Amino acid sequence: MNPRPDVPDGLRLTVDTDPPAAFRAGLGQAINQFHAESVPFHASRFALRLEDRDGTLMGGLSGVMSWGWLFVDAVWVHPGLRGQGAGRTLMAHAERHAAAAGCHSAWLDTFQARGFYEAIGYRVFGTLEDYPAGQTRFFLRKRLRDTASGTDQAAPRA
Repeated sequence: MNPRPDVPDGLRLTVDTDPPAAFRAGLGQAINQFHAESVPFHASRFALRLEDRDGTLMGGLSGVMSWGWLFVDAVWVHPGLRGQGAGRTLMAHAERHAAAAGCHSAWLDTFQARGFYEAIGYRVFGTLEDYPAGQTRFFLRKRLRDTASGTDQAAPRA
């Protein structure tokens, strides 16, 4: 008899509080193979770096493009550059890069910079309260190009 009635016979359930990268990568590959049965999956990562003359990182953006969407998974600007257009520059370049690669829209999530993203054309499509505690995580999206006409709607050159 199975000691855990909610686990199917012949299977074992374990908890790993520090899963290795190989497990996460393997799980991602299995999910992508499942998706490929109905919707082919291809993802392309890219990064943008803002550096000073000495090569010190002053800002950056990491993004993933898949299924016609850009997901902006990380944006950071050095505190001394905030409010001077560095974030807008990163976002504008990412949006143009993604639109040129065929992405029609972009999405991201934030709990600290909602106003910044709304100021550059992103709109809230969902929220998650108390993530982190006392904060609201906002999910935002922006159309980069008109899929019917192919017209580029990404940010103008910065």
